[in-house]
Amino acid sequence: MRSFDMSPKAVGLYGLTALLALVELGVLWQAIHPNVSDDYRAYYITRTTTCLPQPVTAAYTLGTNVDFTNAGDIGAARELLPCGWERPNDDGRQSLGETSRMRFAVGPAQDLQLELVLKGINLNDAGDRDVRLFAGEQPIGQAMVGAEATDSFTFTIPASAIKDGYVDLRLDFPNAIETSPGIHNTYWRSVKLISARLSPA
Repeated sequence: MRSFDMSPKAVGLYGLTALLALVELGVLWQAIHPNVSDDYRAYYITRTTTCLPQPVTAAYTLGTNVDFTNAGDIGAARELLPCGWERPNDDGRQSLGETSRMRFAVGPAQDLQLELVLKGINLNDAGDRDVRLFAGEQPIGQAMVGAEATDSFTFTIPASAIKDGYVDLRLDFPNAIETSPGIHNTYWRSVKLISARLSPA
């Protein structure tokens, strides 16, 4: 029976090959199971949202009315909008995509009242805009905004929706308007955000 002896060079080559194979397997595993945030996964991987939140200060004083038109404090207003909004113009900020977000630093948990002034976008005679509001994951109400109409809406935010001193609002637009045939849904439109106020309930 012949013995099989490998030279140190051959052993090293086999070891290097095995190491490279393990590295490749590790890369493949990361590609299949990436270690990313839920927001990143929803936006880039599963494509279940059109809004990828960006860092904002969320600085806010309860009871303050925030003007989101270009006549307001644009910098301060921008720090309340993590994603899903265009730059301001004279009648507010247009929503972008099928979801937009807002974030407010509100301090200790308490019931709050939210007042939103919205204007419906009218494209292709699409009719009323449907807006579903959530505080965190809790649904807090629905608004139907007429095309080209400006309306004020009031919602109650329960104390249980305040996490670590912040209220995270999500506005979903189930009938957002496709602005042109085939355009990606991150560019669909629904409403213009004119102003917002949070006050103790």
